[in-house]
Amino acid sequence: MNPLLNKSVLFVGDSLCEAYREWNTEYDHIRGWAGRIMAKNEMTGVNKSLGGASIGNCRGENIVYKQLVDMAGNRYDYLIIEGGANDAWDSAPVGVMTEGFDGPFDRDSFAGGLEATFAYAKEHYKGAKLGYIVTFQMPSAQFGRMADMSEYFALSKEICHKWDIPYLDLYFDEKFNREVMKTESDLHLPDFIHPNSAGYDLLAPVIEDWMKTI
Repeated sequence: MNPLLNKSVLFVGDSLCEAYREWNTEYDHIRGWAGRIMAKNEMTGVNKSLGGASIGNCRGENIVYKQLVDMAGNRYDYLIIEGGANDAWDSAPVGVMTEGFDGPFDRDSFAGGLEATFAYAKEHYKGAKLGYIVTFQMPSAQFGRMADMSEYFALSKEICHKWDIPYLDLYFDEKFNREVMKTESDLHLPDFIHPNSAGYDLLAPVIEDWMKTI
């Protein structure tokens, strides 16, 4: 039985989830992994992701947290959160994980932003199955700390464990990065950051299979 069939989903994140490279192309109606997964499984929902969005406050008002605030009040069966690459782009402070669940969270750091995002999601999206995508490597990216985002995403997994949020670890999956996405090249990442349609064709089934386990 397909647990995703006819369910509703909210995707939030940055340009990787937004899939701007597929605007005004033959893939526009099923843009990115979000569009492909929704179409294949006859899901309803919204891809609220926005290019440039960060987890911490390094991008000002363009934060993933705000995407959740904007959609609060709607009910979804699944809530899939992605983000962090823009924090690395800006070399934002990684920060530290807090001990408790009540904050305060240092949202000027990646860690604090992620904890604040999870706290909001848990409070305002009760009933939704939450998940976080630890995005793939970008070893040839030339901005900030994008070539090595390991410190950010190692901590993101610890934060997911703390908040009991299932996650898909693409970043530390060496086989996926080297043999499938070939992230060191421009084959699926023309600018070494953003996937093309062939890249999304590879990402979508991996994310879909993971979502079915949440």
